[in-house]
Amino acid sequence: MTTMIEKATRTAPRLFQNHDRPLRVLLIGAGGNGSECFDGLLRLHTALTALGGKGLLVTVMDDDEVSPSNIVRQRFWPHEVGTNKAIALTHRANTMLGTNWQGVPFRLTEQTRLAEHPDLVITAVDNLQARRMANDLFSKPRHANIHSEVYWLDMGCDKDKAQAVFGRFGDDKLTDEWPSVMAHFPDLAIREDDENAPSCSAAESLARQDLMVNGAIANAAVNILWKLMREGKLAFNGVMLDLSSGYSQGMKFLPLNSTQH
Repeated sequence: MTTMIEKATRTAPRLFQNHDRPLRVLLIGAGGNGSECFDGLLRLHTALTALGGKGLLVTVMDDDEVSPSNIVRQRFWPHEVGTNKAIALTHRANTMLGTNWQGVPFRLTEQTRLAEHPDLVITAVDNLQARRMANDLFSKPRHANIHSEVYWLDMGCDKDKAQAVFGRFGDDKLTDEWPSVMAHFPDLAIREDDENAPSCSAAESLARQDLMVNGAIANAAVNILWKLMREGKLAFNGVMLDLSSGYSQGMKFLPLNSTQH
């Protein structure tokens, strides 16, 4: 049993040890999950730098504006209504904490991907098409002769259930070193998106997703990064939550495929 646990534990890549330079993070989506995750990234950055690390360098990408219905369930304030979400979050962080984080008021496309050089992509999106695009764009080398590994933290939720998976683009099997969300949920590659129209009021927004589900899964997701970067290893590939029952379950790594040794 002990041997199996050791085999199913992954060692942090050097860039996650935070010794040499800040970890470059691209957060795609600044809505319910994304704005909550952003707050967690601020706490993570502050903790890492307090411990002598290099912290995080975060870019947030979202083309949506803050609406009045966002104030209740997302991490925005009334004075930010009408402001681009990515700009609002990063401006607040840079003003209060002196960070140099960037807000990009566009969606992910082939062109915007070429402008980014992330070590870690966090997808906090409410549609499958955006996940598939991220998977397609970051699984292939940025240049023909240069292959740079990009890690992937994905969050997804419905009304009161959610999951977060930390993996690596291109690792699409459960026995790979860092299985991505596509390895755990292969139907994401082919399933159609559910209709997900914007909410017109706070009441409608809360009917679609429970008040605490975004914060719960965002905290669980950032905790994965904290454990990886603080302890230098990770024994679970993700987390599944069900707030209606209080259920929380870690998703364990499988032993590596023998062909990778």
